[in-house]
Amino acid sequence: MSEPTPSSEQTPSPAPAQITEPPQADPPAPTKSRYASFAENTTMRSVVWALVITLVLVAVVGMLFFGVGNDPDREVPENSRVDVAASAERAQEIAPFTVAVPDLGTDWTASNARYADGTDPRWTVRYSSPSATLVTLTQAGEITPALLQDTIPGARSDGTVAVGDMTCDVYTGGEETDARGLACPAEGSGVLVTGRTTQAELAQVAQAAVESARG
Repeated sequence: MSEPTPSSEQTPSPAPAQITEPPQADPPAPTKSRYASFAENTTMRSVVWALVITLVLVAVVGMLFFGVGNDPDREVPENSRVDVAASAERAQEIAPFTVAVPDLGTDWTASNARYADGTDPRWTVRYSSPSATLVTLTQAGEITPALLQDTIPGARSDGTVAVGDMTCDVYTGGEETDARGLACPAEGSGVLVTGRTTQAELAQVAQAAVESARG
């Protein structure tokens, strides 16, 4: 009998070596092209210019609509003149007093005429005077303190003056304004003439308005 052959021990094969890859760096942030930067700058400039143009247009429109009324030295354009007599005729249909239509001659130019109805009806006409100042005629049922403050801020009594055959009260404005006014009695109403002008021009409008209201 042959002797058993001893079993040979198998040597385990070594484990394969693990290869560790180095960490990858984050990709660099993309840089803006010259075209992209130029486009952004152009867009910003367009927005700024659009804003500037809008502000200029708003200023121009404001001057066109409000410039004549707020600047007493501004000459009234021909197309801004109104027919006071025609406006007064329409106002007379509802006014509780005889609406005044002063006869002032060609040196005076009416720029606005309107009648406000309600609890305190008023007839208002704005003129450009021969001295190129704004003079406002206001006719109401009576000259109240509220009306004085509306037309002459800070109004205070400053005596009386004779205008034609009537006696009118003189009013001057507060320190913030150099406006003055004449308040005169009319037929069934009161006439108030205000403006930053001479008392002579105010008296001319007041006398013509009262004479017109007498009929």
